Amino acid sequence: MFEQAVAFAGETVEDLGTVTHVSRRDFDERPTFRFRAQVPALEYLSLLIENAVLLRTHRGGRLYAGFERLSRMEPVVDRYMRIADVSERVYVFGEPDWTPPRHPNMRVIELSDASRLAREWFVVADSPALRVALVGLDEEGMDARGVPEERTLSALKTHDPAIVRRLASAAEGLIDKSLGN
Repeated sequence: MFEQAVAFAGETVEDLGTVTHVSRRDFDERPTFRFRAQVPALEYLSLLIENAVLLRTHRGGRLYAGFERLSRMEPVVDRYMRIADVSERVYVFGEPDWTPPRHPNMRVIELSDASRLAREWFVVADSPALRVALVGLDEEGMDARGVPEERTLSALKTHDPAIVRRLASAAEGLIDKSLGN
C-alpha cells in the first residue's frame, strides 16, 4: 500500500522529511505529504481520521485499516466497533496474533508474517463525506526496536480524492486476493 500511495501521489507529494510530530494544521492544510516519524505521530493522524469517520459518515463508506499485527488494534477496538456501526464496511488487516470481537460490518483480513503488508500501517477512509488516507511503512520491522513507540515509519498522508479512491481500490484487490476471488 505504501509504495502504491507514493506512486499514485507522484509529483503532488510534499516531503516534510523526518519530523517529531505532525500538527493538525499540516493534516488539514496540506493535501498530500510524506514524512518520517515515530509511532506516536502516526497514532495521532490515525486518530484524526478515525474521529472524522465517526463524525461524518452514515453507512455510506468503507474504512481499510492495517495494524501490522491484529493485537495492535486491541487498545482502539472500541473505537473500531463504533466505526463499524456507522460504516458500510470496515476491513482490518494484520497478522492474527489476537482475535478482534465480531461485528456484522467488520471483516478481518489475516496476513502472514512474511507479507510486506504486515509491515505497513494504514487507515484509508473512502466515503462520500470523507476521503483521506494515511499509509506508513516500517522499514526496520516491528522487532527491530524493543519499544514499539520508538519505531520510525516512512508515511504518506493524503486527502486527494483521486489518490484515496485508488488506494481503496488497491485495498479491495488485496481483499479479493485474500478471499481467493
